[in-house]
Amino acid sequence: MQTFCLLMAVGAGIFYAAVHLWQQSNYREFLEPLDKKQHFYKPFLAGALWMVDKLGIKGTGRYFEWLHQKVVMLNGSRYAAFYMKIHWGAKFFYLFLGLVLSGLLGFLGGAAGSEWYAIVPGSGIGLFFLADKILDDQYKKKVMSMKRDFPDFVTNLVLLVNAGLSTRQAIERIVRERGGETPLYRELSITLNDIKAGMSEQQAYTDFSERCKIKEITNFVGILMQSVKLGGGQMLFELKRLGTECWDMRKNVARQMGEAASSKLMLPLMLMFVAIILICMMPALMELGNAF
Repeated sequence: MQTFCLLMAVGAGIFYAAVHLWQQSNYREFLEPLDKKQHFYKPFLAGALWMVDKLGIKGTGRYFEWLHQKVVMLNGSRYAAFYMKIHWGAKFFYLFLGLVLSGLLGFLGGAAGSEWYAIVPGSGIGLFFLADKILDDQYKKKVMSMKRDFPDFVTNLVLLVNAGLSTRQAIERIVRERGGETPLYRELSITLNDIKAGMSEQQAYTDFSERCKIKEITNFVGILMQSVKLGGGQMLFELKRLGTECWDMRKNVARQMGEAASSKLMLPLMLMFVAIILICMMPALMELGNAF
């Protein structure tokens, strides 16, 4: 069994390294825009991208739609094809990483049981889908951040529009003051840059809504589109109503974050509880052992 684990680890490692070195120069320019801090596997991705191209992974169905939705939310629709390919490359990289690591673990740990025939490939498959879990966690983190910041943004926008600024001027001022420190303001900054580059406001705000995929932001963009078509008479009233709804949303987000923090505390609390029980029972167990 140790031989099997070693063969799996060495075979998968050599195969992936050979393909990566062979294709590294072909994908260097393609990978150049990728942020190395966010995608630590960037220097090792060429081999996986070659496999994606050779397999011709396009796909339809609920699973591919689910992935596409997450990628669009995180990176925008214009770059969705690029980041979808990167994500599939990451999945194949994790697959081979799982085979190598589990094979080495089995070999060094003295694997003896036949269960390793399932553990080694199962680890590769598990890491293959771990990439989806990482993507989903990033998606949920961004959604929570945007839901947390959006009520403040709407409140400030209403105040500035009431003070006499146009909607675009108010958004520019808010973004300038807040910078790109959170996902919401980064997306708004991208929207303003699109408008400055010549894109129509309607298209830029529509793209902003598609990137965010949050009900409240979709309603906000709908209000702006209605204002452009019919005039701004009702816009302030609608924004105030939306602001009230958003603060209710923020309360729900705060409650969800509190529940998540509480659930994370359960494991250490359980460990402490077990440790206390063991400490209390140890003298009795020692006395019982001495009696026999």
